[in-house]
Amino acid sequence: MSTNIRHIPIRSLGSSPVHLRYLDEDPDLEQFLGRRPRNPTDLLKRAPVNARRLVSAGSLSDALTAYAETHEAPPEALANAAAIAEGDAHMVVTGQQPGLFGGPLYTVFKAATAVRLAREINATPGSPRTVPIFWNHTDDHGLEEVNRAFFINNNLEVQRLRLDVRRGGEAIRDIGVGHNMEHVLAAVGDMLPRSDFREAALEIFRPRQPDEQLGSSLARLLFSMFGRHGLLVIEPRDLPEEAFSMLPRWWEQASEIQASNKSTIEVLVELGLDTGLDPSATLMFQKQGGRRAAMAAGDPVNEPCDLSPGVLLRPLWQDACLPTLSTVVGPGELSYLSVAGPLYRQLGVPAPALAPRASLTLVEPSLARLLKRFGWDIPDLDAGPETLAASITSDGSSGDESGLEGLIGEVEDQMQLLIAAINAGDPQMVRTVERTKGKVHDELSKLLNKLRNSRQNKEGTGMRQIRRVTNSLRPKGRPQERILTVLPFLAAHGPELADLLVDAADPFTTGHGVLEL
Repeated sequence: MSTNIRHIPIRSLGSSPVHLRYLDEDPDLEQFLGRRPRNPTDLLKRAPVNARRLVSAGSLSDALTAYAETHEAPPEALANAAAIAEGDAHMVVTGQQPGLFGGPLYTVFKAATAVRLAREINATPGSPRTVPIFWNHTDDHGLEEVNRAFFINNNLEVQRLRLDVRRGGEAIRDIGVGHNMEHVLAAVGDMLPRSDFREAALEIFRPRQPDEQLGSSLARLLFSMFGRHGLLVIEPRDLPEEAFSMLPRWWEQASEIQASNKSTIEVLVELGLDTGLDPSATLMFQKQGGRRAAMAAGDPVNEPCDLSPGVLLRPLWQDACLPTLSTVVGPGELSYLSVAGPLYRQLGVPAPALAPRASLTLVEPSLARLLKRFGWDIPDLDAGPETLAASITSDGSSGDESGLEGLIGEVEDQMQLLIAAINAGDPQMVRTVERTKGKVHDELSKLLNKLRNSRQNKEGTGMRQIRRVTNSLRPKGRPQERILTVLPFLAAHGPELADLLVDAADPFTTGHGVLEL
């Protein structure tokens, strides 16, 4: 399979202000996020090499090995899990809460970027051994955010699928969905390409147990795609017990942490950055009666293992537990990390170097041909199908139609002149000439209608193609990576897709990649 990638400015597609300013190396953001690394050597100068962590290398290795074996990891991933026990390995970390069919494409783009960055660090002379890992955040309780997957159906429309499950505030890890997967697997099967890889792709998402949760299918997906590249995966509840020891101490400092957050947000607002975060947002949750309940000031801690950090403390907990060199993050994460950044110093957690995840649009060959035919690029698709169609057919009738319409008018005029001349010489012939005039007009009008119908049929096909391009590459007027899932691409291209994504996921580029598959 051959690939072709080119880059267009991210600004042409839109992104968060923090993301754009971080890519531009805005000096005002350095105190919050550090400076964006430009290459592996630059990154290693900023990364916390050999920093002390909460979890011992041996315990972490055992947890990673057990998780990998449970979720069908290949030998390369198991080898990396075992290597952690040696104590000198570091990590490139990324993560996301699990979604239906793996969630949006950016989830696998994060994993691909982490794999690529670890590979580049390992190829840098004098660098520590580095492995990529994906934090499978099943502690989240926002089921509505993850219980959906979008596909392009046979009518070339964006169709949403979701599971019929009830929720009561449980963490995603505690919500069994395996018994509900069959109907969505049947529905999505009709929207996948008929290929040699189709059944293998579907098999990844077939539940192994009736009460299987979404995190398990995401783990299988990531191991199946990137496990041979050495990617590890872990869920927070599968970390060793020692990983939770710090959380009660952080909870005791909740008021100081919130005061720091308030101060940071005020400074960011003065810099023209609205992160959308509430400084009084919940810092810690606790498992109570099967629910992930928000903790209020003064609430006692039951057991350390019952605690679950909120959005601002989660990355700090992750980096306190894992030997993180760098974290691969998306645009939204950069916004809240700009608030969390000062907390690393306050709580004594080694702060990793931040690498933006690869931003990509995947373009099948037939779609690439259509883009070329219409002379469009990805940003042009924001106009929508109807506007794009109008820009192509704005001239109305074709040249043949216009010529025939002119001929009909000329025949009409000439026949009227003939009727007037005949009426002056032989009035009895007028009716015969008028009948002939009517027949000629009818036949020419039939021919005009046939030409017009032919053009309209072609425009109908054109509108179908336009709808296919826009819904496939800019679904719902948003980036493809935020709407569609990886499943159709995996069904079309099989295991090689992961290799293409890793090669395309340059962690140091500042552009949006258009990857022609």
